[in-house]
Amino acid sequence: MANRSEVNLLTRLDRIPLTPRVVGIIFLLSLVWLAEAFDIGIVGPVLTTLEKSWHLASWQVGLLAIASTVGIVLGMLPSGMIADKFGRRKVILFGILWFSVLTLLGALVSNVESLFAIRLLAGVGEGAVLPMPYLILSEFTGHRRRAVSVGYANGILTAAYIVPSVVSLWALHNYPADYAWRVPFLLGGIPLVMLIPIYLWLPESPRYLLERGQAGRVQKLVESLEHEASLPHDEKLHDDVIAEMLDATPHDMLNTLKALVRRPLFGRTAMVIMHLTAALILFYILQVFGPTLLATRGVAISNSILYTGIMMLLAGFGSVCQGYLSDRFGRKAILAVYVGLATIGCLLFAFAGSAPIAFAAGFLTAFFGLGIFPVSKLCVAEQYPTDVRGRGVYIVEMAARGLSGIVTTYFIPFVLKAGGDLVIFLGIAVVLVVLSIPFLVFGRETARVQLEYASAIVPGKSPERKFSHK
Repeated sequence: MANRSEVNLLTRLDRIPLTPRVVGIIFLLSLVWLAEAFDIGIVGPVLTTLEKSWHLASWQVGLLAIASTVGIVLGMLPSGMIADKFGRRKVILFGILWFSVLTLLGALVSNVESLFAIRLLAGVGEGAVLPMPYLILSEFTGHRRRAVSVGYANGILTAAYIVPSVVSLWALHNYPADYAWRVPFLLGGIPLVMLIPIYLWLPESPRYLLERGQAGRVQKLVESLEHEASLPHDEKLHDDVIAEMLDATPHDMLNTLKALVRRPLFGRTAMVIMHLTAALILFYILQVFGPTLLATRGVAISNSILYTGIMMLLAGFGSVCQGYLSDRFGRKAILAVYVGLATIGCLLFAFAGSAPIAFAAGFLTAFFGLGIFPVSKLCVAEQYPTDVRGRGVYIVEMAARGLSGIVTTYFIPFVLKAGGDLVIFLGIAVVLVVLSIPFLVFGRETARVQLEYASAIVPGKSPERKFSHK
């Protein structure tokens, strides 16, 4: 039988509205993604500058483009296991410390090999941090607000990719090219300051704490949130659906990574890997090679960097809208809309022959294609029980980023030389549709249901909330 105290705390946690403290937690996690966005986002602008000043060959551009992503992939599997064993909060703190220090050191290098090594090592820390905000938010917020909470945080992450572009533009206009690319790396140490508020005010995931038998800490947190929301401390409140799902989950099966390659988790994992890979291919191509793609169409380097940054800013608004819409109309329906409109944007980009068409393509690709991630990532976290949520999320991210950010990104410079951007945008359009269809057709709908029901190993009788007092 599920522990009555645990069910009570989860039931009370699920009904908490967006109080000032919950908003503060979303803000702190947004700071985490802001730091991450700056560190990852410097790749595109720096490459655009270095390609000419260092006279880089295509293979060198490809290596530098994938360096941090290789590190991200290498850092994810151990980080997921650490997050499940030692806590989500510790992974965030050590990850930010790691990649910020290494990014600072990147300003001192003077050759391709050293820069590749620094970016790869920094990527290990980025990989530790990257999935954590949406993992924590999925475990912290109630079923009515999961997507919109992630939407706001991810919107800040996506919009923040404009910051490296603006910094790079400023540096290009004020310093010689050989020094200008170092400025973003020097500013990459700023996230170290963010460690202070994160350490002081970011709580550990309550669902993780319950799994580790620390109900007392969860009770204090829940009571403080209830007090802020003017809700009673009802120790008899009991959500029967949460209790049923906890009873139905065979926790002894979830002690190892083997759970992720068994039914039903293996099928869920495969579908979300395919969809996330498709979304990330579009992201990496635009984020890393966006300035280059625009430059091949006659846009000045400084303007191409700025336009790419504006697309990221626009994607931030798309992320927030997606969060609201998916909480209301369902994850799969809104994902289908975003995939469809992003695909149209890619096709317009491929055949754009005039400025208005190119503008429409940029809007659709940015708002819907780059703005797709809140629900795409939240759906990943919603597939797994708390016991293996950290490992599941990190394995999906590791696989998807390996296929998109390493394999695909490395070959883009060669494809550009062989077939131009027409081939690239046509390829993205096909990949978006083909790899998203399995999840959109067969995936679980996880909107507006308790996280325990959404991630259950076995289906429950009903996702409807059934309160009782016991």
